[in-house]
Amino acid sequence: MKFFPEIDLRSEQDLSRYVLRTTIVCVAIAMTVDIANQLIFFVSWPEAVRSWILTAIVVVMIAVPVSRRVGRVQVSLYRASTTDELTGILNRRAFLDGVDGSSFLALIIVDVDHFKNVNDRHGHWVGDQVLRATATMMEQSIGQLGRLGRLGGEEFALLAESNERGILLEALERFRETVARTPILADTYSVSITISAGVATRDYHQTFEKLFIRADQALYRAKAQGRNKIVFADDTSSDCDTASVPTGRIADRRLSGR
Repeated sequence: MKFFPEIDLRSEQDLSRYVLRTTIVCVAIAMTVDIANQLIFFVSWPEAVRSWILTAIVVVMIAVPVSRRVGRVQVSLYRASTTDELTGILNRRAFLDGVDGSSFLALIIVDVDHFKNVNDRHGHWVGDQVLRATATMMEQSIGQLGRLGRLGGEEFALLAESNERGILLEALERFRETVARTPILADTYSVSITISAGVATRDYHQTFEKLFIRADQALYRAKAQGRNKIVFADDTSSDCDTASVPTGRIADRRLSGR
């Protein structure tokens, strides 16, 4: 039998519920002991009631701050394990957690164009600032569409809850234009970048691996067409050689992080 609630805290709401449940359990245990003690060594009802009230007050005063501190540590540990340290959005593991069983309808993979040139020209510190700014603009522009995360390096992704091409394209174009016209200030440098994105909508019963490969190939086509573009996986109007699109094995290696 478990007297105390398990600690699996991911948000402030989880923390509040944990503190409440823990305090209730502590008060119940303390009151049970005190009531048994008063009944065994009974003096008078007023004396017993005063003891029970005092016990409840003391237990609440101790249980609330202690359980809150313990719970807040758990929330911090969870956030540290699921958050990308550089950008503050979901890290790769958290982003990909449970993807095959989730109900999202589209996958968008975003890549910062010519990011290696930024690092080579300005250094990795400036490159980090560029990635942070890109993640912020992405979150503000399309974060409302679904789950946003960083796959690694200069590559980001979003699991969208809509597969309406018009909705996705409008939001992505707004994001692309925002990035293209917004110089990123890093130290004494002003860095201008663009992004490319590949989009794949989910077919019925399609695995995430296959969806990722389609979105990854669409991203490759966007780069082959000159970058600073949004390309859909089902868009047949491509001016690049489809034979040059990476095979599923290449996309699979990127998905697994190898």
